[in-house]
Amino acid sequence: MLNKSLPHFFHCTEHVLLGLALSILLTVNTVHAQPAMPIPEPGMDPGNPSPTPSSLFLPVDPGRRPVTSTPRPTVEIPVTSSTPMPVHTPIPVATPTPMFVPSDLPAPEQQAQPMQPVIEDTIPAEVGPDLSSDVPRPVIPEPGPVSIATPTPRQQPRPKPQSRPPSPEKSVAPSMNQINQWVNEAMAKQDANLAERIGWAFYNRGELGSAGIWFSQALDWKPNQGDAAYGLALTKFREGDASSAEAIVNFRGAGSPKMKNLEGDIHVKRAMDYYELGRYGQSLEYMQKAAACRPLNRNEQVILAWDYYYTKNYDQSAALFQKLYQSNRDEQSAEGLYASLSKLQDYDQLELLSTGGGPLKRIYKTYDAQRYYKAGLFRASEATGGDKIYPELVNLDSPSVSLGIGYRSKSGTEGEGALQTGIFPIIQGQFAPTEKTIVTAWLNRVTLNAGELGVGAQVGNVPTEFTPYLYEPQTEFNDLWEFGIGFAYQDWWSYYFNLSTTPQNGPLSSRPVGNAGIIYRDLQGYVQGEIYSKSIKESILSYIGMKDPYTGQTWGRVVETGGSLSVFRSIGNKNTIYARASYGWIDGSNTEDNTHFSGVIALAHEFTVPGYEFVTVGPAVSYETFDNNQNHFTYGNGGYFSPQYLLQGLIQAQFLTKEGKKWLAGGSAGAGIQTNKQNASPYFPLKSDGREFDATESTTGIGLINVTGGYLVNPNWMLGASAGYSVTADYNEGYINIWVRYFFEPRNGLVRDDLGLQGLTPTY
Repeated sequence: MLNKSLPHFFHCTEHVLLGLALSILLTVNTVHAQPAMPIPEPGMDPGNPSPTPSSLFLPVDPGRRPVTSTPRPTVEIPVTSSTPMPVHTPIPVATPTPMFVPSDLPAPEQQAQPMQPVIEDTIPAEVGPDLSSDVPRPVIPEPGPVSIATPTPRQQPRPKPQSRPPSPEKSVAPSMNQINQWVNEAMAKQDANLAERIGWAFYNRGELGSAGIWFSQALDWKPNQGDAAYGLALTKFREGDASSAEAIVNFRGAGSPKMKNLEGDIHVKRAMDYYELGRYGQSLEYMQKAAACRPLNRNEQVILAWDYYYTKNYDQSAALFQKLYQSNRDEQSAEGLYASLSKLQDYDQLELLSTGGGPLKRIYKTYDAQRYYKAGLFRASEATGGDKIYPELVNLDSPSVSLGIGYRSKSGTEGEGALQTGIFPIIQGQFAPTEKTIVTAWLNRVTLNAGELGVGAQVGNVPTEFTPYLYEPQTEFNDLWEFGIGFAYQDWWSYYFNLSTTPQNGPLSSRPVGNAGIIYRDLQGYVQGEIYSKSIKESILSYIGMKDPYTGQTWGRVVETGGSLSVFRSIGNKNTIYARASYGWIDGSNTEDNTHFSGVIALAHEFTVPGYEFVTVGPAVSYETFDNNQNHFTYGNGGYFSPQYLLQGLIQAQFLTKEGKKWLAGGSAGAGIQTNKQNASPYFPLKSDGREFDATESTTGIGLINVTGGYLVNPNWMLGASAGYSVTADYNEGYINIWVRYFFEPRNGLVRDDLGLQGLTPTY
């Protein structure tokens, strides 16, 4: 029906079209309008977060890591309007190292700006008799060129269409006088051949509006005229009206090679439009339609391969990128091949293809390594070739042994809350059984001294009337031993577990403790979930237990078991937010059970200081609450600080010097205020006799300072130290650790993983 009605339509509009054409030729001047083509547009470094931060005094740093000494990664994540900078999390002391999941690699930036099909600007389409000789100028005045809208090519490569109008033998481009003569002759004779010739003449002059009119006129006079339908469809396509061009192709039939090529160009145009919108499924559909019309050129095949990638057809994406790379080893195909094979975890094929050199080898060896390094995942970076880029990562997985000494002093009542802790020797060994893993084992000798217990102290089963101790109170222990092992795997998804014990040779038998967790990281932060069981080391009673000086009964050795969730994210380029919540159950031998909830939220702003990885300052607020007050030493109590509530707020600063050098230092300092309330509690919570301790409430200042540093004496020996002091709600505490570490393979520089007795060793 449509096929029969089209000639009638052209016939009915003959005079209208002719009048319009003549009007345009007589009156319109050239205006070259070129519509804008929208171009789409790929960051916090999670580092190694401490699995069980114990208080408000938790380092929170955004710490951007610029990489100035190495080339830019070959493959980039497509940026949005604002790309968050990579930042760093707190300096860990007892940090699990993280499971290899291939990076989520979107198309590189160059591929994220797809190429538009472009029709050649000059197409010498000469059809009909040669009328190039000079002829008398017609009465019709010579018009200026008709306004057109031509898509502007982008600066980068793009798919080029296959379609071309007919190109007979070359002849001199007709002048406007000649065209005017043809117009007069065509109108007089209603010559469809000459009308088509005029259409191609205007087309080659870039006057697409006039070209379309004359192609339409040719079809009106002769519906099956030569290439007039093709010329009309091509003109509509050049004007940006792909829908009209497609309608003409569908109506006139795409059986001819030229029409088939143009149909392919139309499908490519639609595929590019959808690609720019991120609608890769529809882009893939139209690119496949284009491939059914004509062979795709190389750039179009690149886009098709990325469409496969984004729609998770990784096998097809890898196969096409491999074909492209093997035909021409360029950056585009190398980037796509790397991304696709990484998703398939086909590293054997990547290794095989990269052995021949070319850009794939460089991408394979550097891309993941640089991203890992920026994220502070140094073991993962080394495992993916980072030691070829960053000298400080050379032999990072070297086996090592450490020998150290530590001392901690906590204020409190002599014989009760006061505690002096010595650790010597501290022996630790590490090795990496496979890439991205670390196994750690440690053995510590611990000494505890709470001072002399006063006569009549409120300890044990205190009688109502004064009674001398029946058993000599023991508040000093010199031969306690702890040991443990741990394993960690490091990648964007990380997991770890540690197993150790409370001290051996104490009044009570030891208990197993440890932690296990999973960390998900990206370049904007991390989310960490953990389960844990840990000793409360605030007193001899809570740490190892005591013997009642009146009855000889033993009680104490308190352990908290629970879970925590932490989130660390960037806010813009220079700010971060950290939040953590935990809930635990506390129990001990012959002590009342307890529950403990804690939460902390902290903000930080980074300041750029030469010579430092980061310097940050920001506020932090924390809150803690316990179900009952166990901050006493009578039988049934646990001997640990357990207020009804504790609210703290402070301003904290953090720093880390440049990594990769022979020395490295980092730390934090803060000051603020706290308020807490401790409920009244019975002397004997397991069996009350009516006596109770009074409630207390206070508001005081708080502060802290912690510094850790290391120096690489020579490639195999490192000397390290850490020290700190804190003023908290109920007691003051200070510590110092010194150690020496031997690397079995030489190192070139230090990174944060080397600070302190790193790995899985408990912190004192």
